[in-house]
Amino acid sequence: MTRSRRVSGIAAVLVAAFSLSSCNGAPAKTATLVPWLALTPLSTTTSTSTSTTTAIAPAPPCVASHLRVSMGQGEGAMSNEVFLVLITNVASTCRLSGYPDLIGRTSTRPLGALVVGKTGTYFGNLIPANLATGQRGELLLSTSSACNALNEPSQTQNLANARADTYHGVTIILPNGAGALSVPHIILDVACGLEESQLGVPAPSPYQYNAPPGSPQSLEASVTMPRSVQSGRTLRFVVTLYNPASKAVSWADCPNYTELIRTMPQVARSQKFSRTYQLNCAQAQSVRPRHSVSFVMELPVGSVANSSEAKFSWQLDTGYGPYAGRAVRVKASQ
Repeated sequence: MTRSRRVSGIAAVLVAAFSLSSCNGAPAKTATLVPWLALTPLSTTTSTSTSTTTAIAPAPPCVASHLRVSMGQGEGAMSNEVFLVLITNVASTCRLSGYPDLIGRTSTRPLGALVVGKTGTYFGNLIPANLATGQRGELLLSTSSACNALNEPSQTQNLANARADTYHGVTIILPNGAGALSVPHIILDVACGLEESQLGVPAPSPYQYNAPPGSPQSLEASVTMPRSVQSGRTLRFVVTLYNPASKAVSWADCPNYTELIRTMPQVARSQKFSRTYQLNCAQAQSVRPRHSVSFVMELPVGSVANSSEAKFSWQLDTGYGPYAGRAVRVKASQ
């Protein structure tokens, strides 16, 4: 079978699925699907600004004796929960940064080092910051309830796993020997793993950016895809880009895009399958106002030993999206 025939067959199957739903509710005013091609991504460069901005020199590192800890309001989404630790500087300006170590206590173990993923959380990451007197930084701690350890057929085993992996109180060990901070009023169930952010403050949100009408980042993205995928195979799906503005979006500057599946952590482990390609702009029409264009997509999914819920995300690599995401189940290799 030639590649063009294979792509056409995929498109025919996805047209049916695409016609049934649009994840963000945007009207789909085109029945044409742009075929998928494995196009090598363009090299990206960072533009140099001519504006005069003064870089802020890092302050001396914060030490534990100059910080006060309290708990903020947490959040939950897609079987994930985030705990917000608020850290206030009560002394002179200092630099809050780095990934701390964590020590916790359970009902069966008074003290123990927590195994923690130091790569950010499902809810994002933080950036280093100088904290003036009275200013507040943060630490995000994220857990999940979607893994085999908490989804056994035996409810007795589920409860036993939860008891063994639930910590009542955590001590934050600051980087570079800067001391320790106690967080007594927190309960963490880490049976499905634990992730942490850096110490710092939230980065400016991309959603605060007002994309110029007619630019790719002004589009809205949605995804139509199966509810599950067999590991070791290729996930095939459709991304729809809708133009809500009054100016058409052309593909003269063709962007890259990144697609990713990350399985839920199972006892502090997760697997990530990611690819970056250039969009198939040559076969796409400009996106007229209040119209959309849909692209067939493919993502190879590697083998996993255990079936797991996973987080899927897709984005145009413009620096400001658009973005789309949803949950998908990755089935174990047969």
